[in-house]
Amino acid sequence: MAQSSEKLSLEYILLGLLEGQPQHGYALYKQLQDTRELSRIWHVKRSKVYYLLDKLADQNLLSSQVKAGDHVPDRKVYSLTEHGRRAFQDWYSTPVRSGRIMRVGFLSRLFFALREGQAPAVRLIEEQIQETSSWLNSLSAQLEGLEDPDLVTEQVFTFRIGQIQAMLDWLKDCREKIQAHDQQAD
Repeated sequence: MAQSSEKLSLEYILLGLLEGQPQHGYALYKQLQDTRELSRIWHVKRSKVYYLLDKLADQNLLSSQVKAGDHVPDRKVYSLTEHGRRAFQDWYSTPVRSGRIMRVGFLSRLFFALREGQAPAVRLIEEQIQETSSWLNSLSAQLEGLEDPDLVTEQVFTFRIGQIQAMLDWLKDCREKIQAHDQQAD
């Protein structure tokens, strides 16, 4: 699976949900719907889940096996392959590379990092702060480098810089809350 294609976050979420145990498509769909944190990030149709599971299996990230049911129809049960496990681990431990996907891409990663504990979550946040700071520095330098910018161009840069600064402030707040939450638990 292409690491650069951030629109594939849902595919990685499915890999992450399968990390703990094999499941059939409907169970994964219900988990996406019923897990409060994930349902606030993703809204997906059941048919999309089945399509993505088959796609991931075609990419050797999942394997599948048909299991006969006693009083239910046969079900295809999906399991992570070693290739799928490595792809998921690489994805969730890497910061997003674009502010446009921060809500979906980063929050999905943070969900799985938090399942592993404070240290992986804080490490992910720290790396995201570094990445996001580089976006801010780049945009600020571009704005400063403009010769006689028109009002709209200047406002476009100012708006984007404000958005990225808000992301940085949010990331730092998020880091503090995770650290404070773990200190309270001790």
